Amino acid sequence: MRLRIRWRSRWFQRAVKPSPQHTMATVISGEERDLRGQDSARGAEILENSSVETAELGALAKLPPFRPVVISLLRLFDRRDVKMDEVAALVKSDPTITSELLAVVNSSLFGLRQNVASESHAISLLGVERTRSLAATLATRSLLQNGPRTPVVRRLWTHSIATATIARHFAASFGAAPELSHVAAMLHDLGRSGLLAAHPDAYSRLALAAHESTEEILAQELAEFGMTHCHAGMLLARAWRLPDVLRKTAGHHHEISSADPVVALVQLCCRLADDFMYQAIHRSDIRKPEETIAGYAPERLREHLSSQLAEVNALVVTAIQGLDF
Repeated sequence: MRLRIRWRSRWFQRAVKPSPQHTMATVISGEERDLRGQDSARGAEILENSSVETAELGALAKLPPFRPVVISLLRLFDRRDVKMDEVAALVKSDPTITSELLAVVNSSLFGLRQNVASESHAISLLGVERTRSLAATLATRSLLQNGPRTPVVRRLWTHSIATATIARHFAASFGAAPELSHVAAMLHDLGRSGLLAAHPDAYSRLALAAHESTEEILAQELAEFGMTHCHAGMLLARAWRLPDVLRKTAGHHHEISSADPVVALVQLCCRLADDFMYQAIHRSDIRKPEETIAGYAPERLREHLSSQLAEVNALVVTAIQGLDF
């Protein structure tokens, strides 16, 4: 059965609603622009030409890396001086991203009387932040579509979307940027995709089995594959040169109380996604969402976050129902 995502779902409309303002940027020199262009061009060579990274990745290299333009767009999270035309040039260089972007802007979501045909116009409507978020969503979908289309893949996808939906809603409470939080949550289980690509049969068996706890899952991953999915995610994120915050969320999302607000947010939201029964791998020690917030959220936020649980649950249900597998 072909894995398809209905991009006009309510969740996706929420994720890419028109930005109220354009992102402003400072002017960069021609020399700096050339250096950035050279740096971006390395994306296509990361796994192919780097023997150190390829050797370190081992079987994880079976997971196709993100397309260079996606890596470049994600790496813009490391910068604040992002120009609209710079993003437009990146989008224009990839026909898939371009077509998806224009499809979204020309959908009923925007209700425009005339079709938008230019990448620059589309980005001005979406905003730079939501364009990057869209790129991350497309990248995650691409990873899962290129793998075996099984119940395991659907679990990974639904868990990622549930985590990202919660993270976007709670981001402001943590003092984190909503779009960056959404992207980090979408990609936090990158390592599971890597292990599934490297060991499709063995990892599927592990993923479909019932486990007592996250600790048991991590221990079994380590015993069978020589690494946990957290370690695998960090290796992949480093090999693909993703922003530092995305590496941290990929590697530390099962820990607690990170000093980084985005990482701390994803740590909580990953647990809450499990509590809402959108587990990537089944474990029996899940809690009520209120208990997870009481045990893991910063004390100053607990009452406010708990009051939002019904709304968040409804958003997650809508997001998952918007999928078409």
